[in-house]
Amino acid sequence: VIMSTILGSLVLGVSYFAHKIYAMPYESGTPTVISQIAKTILGDGALGSAFFIVVQAATMLILFAGANTTYSAFPMVVNFVAQDGYLPNWLTKRGHRLNFSNGILVLTAAAMILVLVTRASVEHLVAYYALGVFTAFTLSGLGMAKHAKTHKQGSWRTKLIINGLSGGISLLVVLIFAVVKFNQGAWVVVVMTPFLVYAFLRLRKQYSREKEALNITVQSSRATSITRHDVTVLIDNFDLATIGAIRYARSLNPRNLSAVHFVIDDLKADSLSKQWAKNEACSDVPLELIDCPDRRLPNAAVDYAIRTTADSSVELTLLLPRRSYSKVLGWLLHDQTAEDIARPISQLERVVATIVPFDVEKIISGHAALIHPYQSKSVKNEVKAKEPVRAQSLLTASATVQKSDEPVSHYAENMTPIGSITWRRRAHVQGVVNSIKSAPTGASPVVEVEIWDSTGGVTLQFLGRREISGLEVGAQLKAEGMVGENNGQLIILNPSYEIIL
Repeated sequence: VIMSTILGSLVLGVSYFAHKIYAMPYESGTPTVISQIAKTILGDGALGSAFFIVVQAATMLILFAGANTTYSAFPMVVNFVAQDGYLPNWLTKRGHRLNFSNGILVLTAAAMILVLVTRASVEHLVAYYALGVFTAFTLSGLGMAKHAKTHKQGSWRTKLIINGLSGGISLLVVLIFAVVKFNQGAWVVVVMTPFLVYAFLRLRKQYSREKEALNITVQSSRATSITRHDVTVLIDNFDLATIGAIRYARSLNPRNLSAVHFVIDDLKADSLSKQWAKNEACSDVPLELIDCPDRRLPNAAVDYAIRTTADSSVELTLLLPRRSYSKVLGWLLHDQTAEDIARPISQLERVVATIVPFDVEKIISGHAALIHPYQSKSVKNEVKAKEPVRAQSLLTASATVQKSDEPVSHYAENMTPIGSITWRRRAHVQGVVNSIKSAPTGASPVVEVEIWDSTGGVTLQFLGRREISGLEVGAQLKAEGMVGENNGQLIILNPSYEIIL
């Protein structure tokens, strides 16, 4: 009510003064009606000129605030529409500052295009603005009227009349603007609207088909085990990237592990075969050389996958070592063979293509590989982890642990930094919930909550539970309990807790 009163008084006041001083809008856009009113009322004196500048600056700030409102509201609106499937899904993604960055970029690009096309003509931009605003009012009013009629809750008849009336009046304004401003640019909106509506409906239909294709059926939910799992590493060169892919392949515990090289150059294939035979790291992995006369590696990989999975009980994983270089030079100097092979492989049943990245640029730049914070002490004493790490048990670092003479208390009153908690001592900690992990339905009920503060992180283990009501990722949590150990990491078992709102 207050905002409506302020807006109404401003509109009536400007209209009254414009009528009294016979202010006329100029086709060029300047001077504006408000500037004419301010100039007439304030006069040409020093004080009047100063206040005239204040009025112009205030008008500019109001317009700036209005534009900023669009940048905060439009991304949220397109997010809701995209969630319903009428706009691309990437408009629902939030940036690192929790804003819908993609929506902001789309709005910025559209605004730039309009300014350039209309040459910043206020006359043309007003037509687009008016049609857009009153079209939104029309859709909102008629939509809320339909909602009231469909659900019939409370005084739905009153809501139906009010919303239907507002939607009808807004529709009438849209029609009037479309006719009056047709030659000033409104024709673009009139012509483009049917095509946009059709595109939105087609997009919704496409998303519906994709969702239906990914729905879980009873048959697919039961087919979760693999009878025979084979792993093949596709190699082009014998280097550290290849060794890394072989090491990862072994961790998959396949039934059969092999390496395949598609022969395009006979001399290179012969050299690769000799290097493979000499290196003990691959002594248990057979190397198969397959002829590729047409030099189309994606087709050769698809043919190999089809032959290998001819038996319906075989699942095949193809590992593709990919060497990562700098963004610009890597794209210019190296091909993207791994992506080209993985794309058609993904269309085959019972075949998975996995790209194993290897950062070459890190080695070239001289930066050491990331050292695990828990291994840093044993590798180099001078390497210190600057960032907080998970609390570790000293049992895995030394064979003997000195016992303290302090009695074991049943409650820790003082708050303890997570990085300072001690095994077999009670601890009272507070941190931000980073992750929540629940046990599978077929296992014993347990919930693991990982919390972090500025000194480190620790896992809170709640036995006999499958969920903690009211607890969400990102929440502040206080917990107090006995510190135990699990696989070399400190945990707090069945702590008492408090969710801080």
